[in-house]
Amino acid sequence: MFSSSLFLHGLKAESDSTTVDPNQKTFIVFGVPRGGTTMIARVAEKLGVCLGSDLPANYEDSEFNFDKLSDAIKKDQERLVSTFFAAINRRNAMHDVWGWKYPRAHRYLPLIINQVRNPHLICVMRDPVASSLRPLSRKRMPKGGKRYLPARIINQHLMYQQKNIALIDEFKRPTFLCSYEKAILDPPSFVADLSTFIDLRKDERSLEEAKQQIRPGGYIGA
Repeated sequence: MFSSSLFLHGLKAESDSTTVDPNQKTFIVFGVPRGGTTMIARVAEKLGVCLGSDLPANYEDSEFNFDKLSDAIKKDQERLVSTFFAAINRRNAMHDVWGWKYPRAHRYLPLIINQVRNPHLICVMRDPVASSLRPLSRKRMPKGGKRYLPARIINQHLMYQQKNIALIDEFKRPTFLCSYEKAILDPPSFVADLSTFIDLRKDERSLEEAKQQIRPGGYIGA
């Protein structure tokens, strides 16, 4: 256990004979929408993880963003898997250490996790009321349905979190399980913990730049 997060050691199955090069890692940042994954991804980037190029404000690489895929690909599991595999192979050829951020990665991770090179999971947890506020502010419903909407969205975010924990337990891969709230309360401790997990850049300048990414409010905290 770290001071602000949990590190769950992975246990590779005995039947998995793939040789793992400890210098090659793939980091996957996920959680719930509006749950702090963008902020954590920015911290990870400053600590040495390449998360893509020309990324949008939400730091979601279009090649791993389920919402950006065509309906035809989404409906065809074989095409979906091959699309992700092609993207993974391209990134593997370019980087020893890389990753991506997509809050709802639980939608496809079970299909591809065994093809991800040395996967390391970074799962961000957040108070479900807080993570539900933004979606609630954008919803427009008839008056009669509004009183039921908050409970539905909060319930949905709780289900996402339960699904994430279930997948972490199933995958048994190295996992950094962190709290958005604890990160913003103590940035130095959080950055030190994540730096230890990522195990790349630990120089003073990188650590300071990583701490500067922890600023609640605005899209940087998304």
